[in-house]
Amino acid sequence: MEKPAEFVDLERYPITSLESARGRALVSDIQNRMAASCICALPGFLRPEALVRMVAEAEALEPMSHSGPTEASPYFFNYGTTGELNALPPNHPRKRKTPRSMRQIACDLIPPGTAIMLLYHWDGLTRFLAAATGAQSIYRSADPFQALNISVMDEGGCQQWHFDTNEVAITLLLQAPAAGGEFEYVPLIRSAENEDYEAVKRVLDGDRNGVVQLSQEAGMLVLFKGHRSLHRVAPVRGARRRFQSILTYNPRPGVVGSLESSILHYGPRVETA
Repeated sequence: MEKPAEFVDLERYPITSLESARGRALVSDIQNRMAASCICALPGFLRPEALVRMVAEAEALEPMSHSGPTEASPYFFNYGTTGELNALPPNHPRKRKTPRSMRQIACDLIPPGTAIMLLYHWDGLTRFLAAATGAQSIYRSADPFQALNISVMDEGGCQQWHFDTNEVAITLLLQAPAAGGEFEYVPLIRSAENEDYEAVKRVLDGDRNGVVQLSQEAGMLVLFKGHRSLHRVAPVRGARRRFQSILTYNPRPGVVGSLESSILHYGPRVETA
């Protein structure tokens, strides 16, 4: 039986020894970086041989990916009723859309024996992420489509400015493009008390003040406070595809996402899947 722990560079990131001095130091460092800048990137988290396998598996699954919408607002459909949206002016951020050119491989299409699925279902990774995010415990998503995804971007591919549903997003970059495809974000642009639509509007209008850019590399694990921070993936340049896995966790067990969201991202097949 395969051991998902072998996919991770445990010498660099001792996630199976969280009670050791090095394990405690790792968790403390991640928590401090998240508190200071809302993001923590761990380069080289995956071992090179694991990356080779994961990319090959992603390439094999790519024909089943779904493209979804070609543009979307930062809020998708998660905020306000249709009537409330219709009452807003045309240039309101909740009605503004920016380009989206990406495909996604839904969780139900990723076989149980693939390396990324084995890693996602490894309790050792879940325990580490709970400690790193300061949670008592976290649980893998129960959603059959949204729990684990692989996003695919070809040349010109990008993801629109948006906010995440979950407080913290967990991603693993499996393959970086030849150029472009940078992760861009504006830290904590909104709060529970203030959506700050004016600040969001400035970003959508092209104002780069406050925009931070992270050049990811293959094998990098990223923890990011994406619910409060506006973010996007800049356009990919070159023929090499950008593959990224999105691992979804929740603070309580049994959480299932919106079917409407699944239909939007994975196509109408999910209604009867």
